Parts: sequence; structure tokens; C-alpha cells
Amino acid sequence: FIACDELVDATVDKFVDKGLIYESRDYHNIIFKGLDASGQCKFASMRGVFDGRGKPFKCDVEGNDKNYGFNIRNPESHEVLVFEGAIDLMSFADIHGDFELNMIALGMTADAPLETFLKENPQIGSIKFCLDNDEAGRKATEALLKKYYELGYEVEDCPPPHTHKDFNDWLKAQRSITRDSCNKRAKVM
Repeated sequence: FIACDELVDATVDKFVDKGLIYESRDYHNIIFKGLDASGQCKFASMRGVFDGRGKPFKCDVEGNDKNYGFNIRNPESHEVLVFEGAIDLMSFADIHGDFELNMIALGMTADAPLETFLKENPQIGSIKFCLDNDEAGRKATEALLKKYYELGYEVEDCPPPHTHKDFNDWLKAQRSITRDSCNKRAKVM
């Protein structure tokens, strides 16, 4: 029997072990790294729970190259899954238990990081767009599907279920169900 919170911890541990995330020393923010094909860090963004005004803290690390994004690379894979944000990428990996696919988080809805990723991974022939179910995500998906189809890629729209804005919302809903069932089992035992 695995405690419910251990499931999320296992996902975080996998990303830490791959050297893709770490915690900043002073403020305990999470740092998401984007590596190039040779393993050099080209992109880094920080996310925290809240800033001094109660808003989620977000910032890019100085010297950040917007042509890269948080990613998982697998040179053996011929497809890439594209997300708006790093948390959505991690949530998808957690939901599906898959840490072997090529995945990239744009950090936005513009596709400069995807263009770079595709140049560095010429074996990729299929792109699955896993952008959000909000207006910006749907509009960006429509444009990206058209662009990359015209460039010769096999493309597919793979948003989260329509009842959720993004993959992190879906994960939180799944964890809530799992946590409730864990709590019920704990009460029975």
C-alpha cells in the first residue's frame, strides 16, 4: 500500500533525478531547467507558491534563452508532446506514468522552444499538442496544428478532458479522488 502523497513525490523525484528541477536555496522556489541536445542548460524559470502580494510567483532566470523550454528528451522517440507550462508537463507524466516520451513546455503559447527542439531532434515526425482548454490555448493549438501540418509533421490535438482547464487541474481532480479513497480505506483499517 502506497500513501497517496507518495505518488506525487515519486514524480517529483524522477524529475529531480533527471536534473530537470531543483529547489532554490533562499526562497525555496522550484527551478525548471530546459536543456539543449548536448545537455547544457539554456532555459530556466522559477515558480513559487506566492509572492509578497499573495500572487503566484513566476520569473525567468537571468540569461534565459526563450528559444528553449523545459523538456524531456528521448532520441529514440519519433514524437513530441507539447504543453504550455512545466507543471502541465509534469502533471501529464504523473497521470500517465510516462517519463520516456519527448515532452516540451513552451512556457507560453508561442512556439520558439518547439522550433528549436525539432531542429535538435530531426527524428521527430509527430507532434501532439497538449495545450490548455482556455481561449488562449485553443487559439494557439489551432494555429500550431496548421503550421506544423503544413511543415510536414503528423499533428494531433490532445488537450486534457474538457472538464479541466489544463493537465494540472486534471491531476488535482484525480488526486482528490485518490486521496478520498485512501482516506476511506484508512478509516476502514
